[in-house]
Amino acid sequence: MLQVGAELVHRRGAAIDCAARVLHRDYETRSRTVLKKIGAHKYAADPSTEVMFCAYAVDDGPVQLWRRGDPVPPVFFEAATDLNWSVGAHGDHFETAIEQDNLAPRIGWPVVPLERHVCTQARALALGLPAKLGLLADALEFTNRKDKAGERLMHQMSKPRRARKGEDPTGVYWFEDEERLERWGAYACQDVEVEREAHDHLPLLSAVEQARWVLSRVINNRGFCVDRSFAEAARCIAQTAAPEIDAELAEITGGAVTGINQIQRLQAWLVAQGCMAKSLDRKTIEKLLTNPELASSVARVLELRLGGAQAAVKKLDALLLRAGSDDRVRDAFRFHGAAIAGLGKAPNRKT
Repeated sequence: MLQVGAELVHRRGAAIDCAARVLHRDYETRSRTVLKKIGAHKYAADPSTEVMFCAYAVDDGPVQLWRRGDPVPPVFFEAATDLNWSVGAHGDHFETAIEQDNLAPRIGWPVVPLERHVCTQARALALGLPAKLGLLADALEFTNRKDKAGERLMHQMSKPRRARKGEDPTGVYWFEDEERLERWGAYACQDVEVEREAHDHLPLLSAVEQARWVLSRVINNRGFCVDRSFAEAARCIAQTAAPEIDAELAEITGGAVTGINQIQRLQAWLVAQGCMAKSLDRKTIEKLLTNPELASSVARVLELRLGGAQAAVKKLDALLLRAGSDDRVRDAFRFHGAAIAGLGKAPNRKT
């Protein structure tokens, strides 16, 4: 399959290695949903998600700014139809989701075939460099750097603000004054400058690696199916059992511990019983339970912790939250994800 992918990149993308033109773009959005909780595709498709700006530039040309309500820039139509063009972004999966699931169905924004996309985040991760654009720019000492004040403003503008005195507390309100909007647009333009410098400095992925990246994007775009009814039933069982487990735990510990996830209290109680436990993860508890001299009360508390820890329930919550209307979870796999270790988790978005 990788060989086929590489051939596809060569055939349709002489565009990738020797593209005559590169269209760099960066979208700024606002939404009532939280991107990190639901993923890029579900976020982009949510009815409350609005694309406020698109900062873009062709090759080394000036950065231009599209604002919500403006006509679609003609250059995007040209990039979509001309095989000599490629499009780039830092964290291209987000830009693509916005185009495919938001702008295209709502205003007819053109979509460039995936085989002609390039991603500076993927290229950075392939080299073991930071995933975040700001950290990457600092590590490589770029001339252009992230606008940190603009980033704080972006986080403020991209989610609803609190209702003010006299406003309906159940309403949805945004910061919409022109001064803030202009500053937000300038932040997007600076992001394109940084991304473009990353594009110019980082080596392109090899044909095989580019094919792997395209394949990973195809897999993530398709997603995997969740048995929603089964997951919901499992969550219901775990939630029903939790009060019983907590009640037994409180009885055994004399009220010192009243919840299975009260880790510090649980560790303190265990120490008082002569059982040292630096961690209460599964492997540690299973090892402790092999001790034949363990007091029966301590063993039972450890068994309750082992069987009742709510991590699995939280995973089910996250799974159901990320599943789309078709019960598929997308963007679950990271390209060169192992390279993130020690550098901080790569975000869904370029922050």
